[in-house]
Amino acid sequence: MRSNRRQFLKTLSGAALTAPLASLPWARTAVAQQSGAPRRAVFVFIPDGCIPERFHPSGSEFNFQLNDMTRPLESIKQHCVFTSGLTMYEGGHTHEGGVAKVLTGNNTESLDYFLAQRIGQGTPFRGINLGVHATFQNGEGNVPSFSSGNVPITPNDNPINAFDNIFGGQDPGNVPVSDRRKRSILDQMLSEIRTLNSKVGASEREKLEFHTQSIREVEKRILSSGAEAGMCNTSGFNSAGFTVPEGWHGYPPKIHLDEHYETIGRLQMDLITQAFACDMTRVATLMWSHPVSPLRVEGIDQGHHDTSHFGQANGDIADKFVQYKQYHMRQFRYLVESLASRTDTDGNSLLHNSVIFLCSELGHSDAHDHRNMPFVLAGSAGGALQTGRYLNFEGDAHTKLLVSIANMMGVAIDRFGYAGHGTGGLPGLIG
Repeated sequence: MRSNRRQFLKTLSGAALTAPLASLPWARTAVAQQSGAPRRAVFVFIPDGCIPERFHPSGSEFNFQLNDMTRPLESIKQHCVFTSGLTMYEGGHTHEGGVAKVLTGNNTESLDYFLAQRIGQGTPFRGINLGVHATFQNGEGNVPSFSSGNVPITPNDNPINAFDNIFGGQDPGNVPVSDRRKRSILDQMLSEIRTLNSKVGASEREKLEFHTQSIREVEKRILSSGAEAGMCNTSGFNSAGFTVPEGWHGYPPKIHLDEHYETIGRLQMDLITQAFACDMTRVATLMWSHPVSPLRVEGIDQGHHDTSHFGQANGDIADKFVQYKQYHMRQFRYLVESLASRTDTDGNSLLHNSVIFLCSELGHSDAHDHRNMPFVLAGSAGGALQTGRYLNFEGDAHTKLLVSIANMMGVAIDRFGYAGHGTGGLPGLIG
């Protein structure tokens, strides 16, 4: 009887009931419905800094006006927090130094990686790193993401390949975990309970019956949670059937031709939304181009980096740089709207339960400095962040913002990276 009791206790333990389900995105969704949806973080890098006097808003915390470079965010500014005045003290006054410090704070690992190891536990991918032409003409290590030991994490520039990696090579439209696998795990549990029923006393049989009902409830949630809200339906991904071009056509390689830049970028953002909806990951990083970006988009006759050295803040070259920044703000808006359009397991949107950090490696691009950094937050981080605000943190270290982002995700730290310019989060940001 002693062995039966041990088996009984094992079957009823939380680990026995939930561990087999921990690897299933749909099962985690069901659990999240009971305890609240998870919080998620997205880190978005756009290159080459800004023109501060044409980027940062004017006005007060709740009554502010957007500037030239951020004008495309007008329709979503209620979902955003705009900051000014933050200084990245350890950037080295270079593109390369800035990109290496913006998410690390001069640490040996970046905040996205740090959070992925903490809030990403139990998901198939603790974090995903995606790029849009991020590896084209980019020196080794010129990325914002680093694992422990200061090892650079190279983003995946191929959204189709990234989709296959994340969703196991399934064709779009198939959920990442089959019904057969989900049902078989539950059936195995129920079979074990039925076996125990004939070997335990009446009081223990009552407990077994209670847990049988609980398993059936989990089963119902697993089979309905994604379907009801379209949570894990991947059929919409790459609906246009874009094929990532392979090989070379002169220089650059075809995948890095400017004509594919926006299409690839939007597929990567769709992939982030889908991965969050399926709870495949809770941390994502998206790197648009890279420092000293060679990008050219239609309608602008100079390259991205060339226009970032604009001379006069209101001159013709500066106006072209504004157009580039507006272009990337429209892409950022797409991501915000994509997450806002999907319902999470608690009835809120994915955006409500996420925070998106938009960053760059420079402040004033023509001066190559790291003052008054162009940082924007979006999403409510599960209610931790009040949006629709503009906050000035004149002279505060950007590492305090990194601390605040970690705190929003439920990770209690008071410093991240170099703490010589102050510890704790940004006052008044959270809440």
